[in-house]
This record gives sequence, structure tokens and C-alpha cells, in this order.
Amino acid sequence: MSIKVKQAIENCLIKIDQKTFDEDTIRTLLISSREYIKPESLIKELAHFIAHPSRNQGIFHKKINTRYTKFKLVQEQFSKHDIETISKNIKNEDELSDFLLSGVNVNKIDAKLFKILYQDGLDDLPEEHLLKYTGFTKLAAQKLLKDSYTKIENYYYLNVLKTEKMMTLLKQFSDDYEIQLTIKKSTELISNIRNANDAIQKVIRGAIHFRSVFETQDLIDEIQTYFLEVLNQFQIDKKYLQIIIDNIEDILLCILCLLHDSKFIFYDKNEARVSLKTYLEDLEIIQYDSNLTSKELLYEYGVIALYIKFKTADNKSMSVPLFVSDLKLNTYVTSSDFFNSKINSSIEEITWINAKRLDGEIRLTE
Repeated sequence: MSIKVKQAIENCLIKIDQKTFDEDTIRTLLISSREYIKPESLIKELAHFIAHPSRNQGIFHKKINTRYTKFKLVQEQFSKHDIETISKNIKNEDELSDFLLSGVNVNKIDAKLFKILYQDGLDDLPEEHLLKYTGFTKLAAQKLLKDSYTKIENYYYLNVLKTEKMMTLLKQFSDDYEIQLTIKKSTELISNIRNANDAIQKVIRGAIHFRSVFETQDLIDEIQTYFLEVLNQFQIDKKYLQIIIDNIEDILLCILCLLHDSKFIFYDKNEARVSLKTYLEDLEIIQYDSNLTSKELLYEYGVIALYIKFKTADNKSMSVPLFVSDLKLNTYVTSSDFFNSKINSSIEEITWINAKRLDGEIRLTE
């Protein structure tokens, strides 16, 4: 093990213990230790994100990329038809859903799109949602998709296509009753396979959950599991594990600041910018039962969040959450700074983007 790396990690841990750390300390800690953290873990992903702030791969990217792709496909399908035609031909919500989700051919799917929608998309989908609308578990859905398709060059083809062509020929050149009966039964079976795949794919494509890509508890759990391995590898005192947990909120704030201004590059090369924002759910409802102004409510109850913003196909801007924290805005931003700012509502970008020490406490500063 590198002595220099061990020294860097220990110096950061000592600063955390002494409560003298800031975002620069956490940057050094994550980047120094990332090589020794288990692959495909949240902590390693955060470290990679901080080291390489323009992301076209990784755990977060997979989740955001599949959500973006689903949204784009629905938007593209809607844009192909005028609203008057849609209104005439679609009678209810189910028909509208089928229409919006019919933009992908079940028989032949681009390989890149297949991975984004059905491999990454299935991973991002809550299992209870899949069970509710299809009766399939994630494992069962994965198996169905795997068994139903064959990849040839840059496309996935539904396996029944060759059988279907053969039956069409038999139907034309043979009047034998038994053969015709077999063709009928096979046609029904193929139709069931196609319908099952189409139904599952529509549920996966149609579920666009814009929620946090991780939870604070996930971070704590991984620190206890994977960062412990780093301490063991370098023979560093395990007491620092609890010290990290005790300071997890301030550490998380530093991480959020380090992610500000980073970028996601989507499958179609469109880019999204990550930024720190205010967040308060149901601000209007809270205000209805309160004498406080929206600005006062936001400062009193609001939290800090990370949002991503990107251009849609019609050249409009769209913002969706990347991570909504439990970190109270009024813990990290002084009241004078906040009330002198132009921020008046939820989901506005903040100007305090650095986690620094002020009077011995971690605060957000410009």
C-alpha cells in the first residue's frame, strides 16, 4: 500500500475528528481512497463523479440516462401528431398511455436503446411497481426479455420472427388440416409472446420516477461496509468509521457542493448540468395554513437538493431531481444571506455553492 495515500487518508480523517474539515478535505478523502473501494458502490461512484465531473457512465448516469431516454421517447411520440388528431382518436387514459408508449417496435430494437430502456431501466424501476402492473418480478422480467430476444450486430430481434415467416410460407403452400391447425396454435403462441413482451416493455418505459438516485442511509450503510475495508487495508484505526457517521450530514453537504456544476452526457449527446437548489415539498399547502411568507417558509422548512437541467426536444429547459437531502437550509445558510437573496420559492438555484468553515462550523458560502 502507498504510504502517501495512507497519509492523505489519515490526515483527512483527523480533520473530520477535529471538525476542521471542509469540502476540500472530503474531495481528497474520496479521491485518495477510491482505488481501494469496492467497484460498483455508491461511495466509489461519488469519488469518480468528483474526480471526473463530466459523466457518461456510472451508477448515477445509468439511472438518469434511462429516465431521460424514456421521457424523450414519449415526447417524440407526442410530437409526431397534432393535438386535434390525438383528441379524436384517443378516448381514455389507457389508450393515451398505449399511444405515448408505442414508439418502440417490439420486433426489432436498437441494441443501445435495449440496454438503456430494459436493462438499466428495469434496474431503476421499483419492483413493487413492476409487480403491480405486470405480475412479474424483476428477475422474471429479465429472464423473459433475455429468452425472447437475440442480438444480431446492432439490434435485438424477437426470436419468433423466423418461426413466423416459416409459418406464413407453410400456410400458403399447404392445405393439410393438421398443418393448418399447428399453424393456428403457433400463431396464437407467438401472439402471446409478443403481447407479453410489449406489455412488460411499456410498463418499464412508462415508469419515469424522478426520485433521488440514492438515500442518505445508503451512504451510511456503504461507509460501514466498504470504507471499513479501506481502513483495514491501510491498518487505520476503525474508530474513524464512527467519527465519519457522526459527521455524516456535514460530509454529505461537502459532497453535494463538490457535485455542483458537474455534467451528465446522455446517450444522444445532450448534456445536463447539476446544480444546488432549494427544495420544499407542498410549499403552497404549507403557506395556506401559515402566516409566514413563502420565503420565510422556505428558510424555515426547506432543504438542500441537487437538480439536473437539460434541453428538451422542443428546446425548452427541464429540471428534475438528482438527490433531495434532509439537510436543512437554515442550518447551513445564514438568515441574513438568505433574506438578502433573490430566492423566493422552491427549486431555485442557490448562489452558496461552497462548503467552508465559518466560526468553526460548516456553512454554505458563495
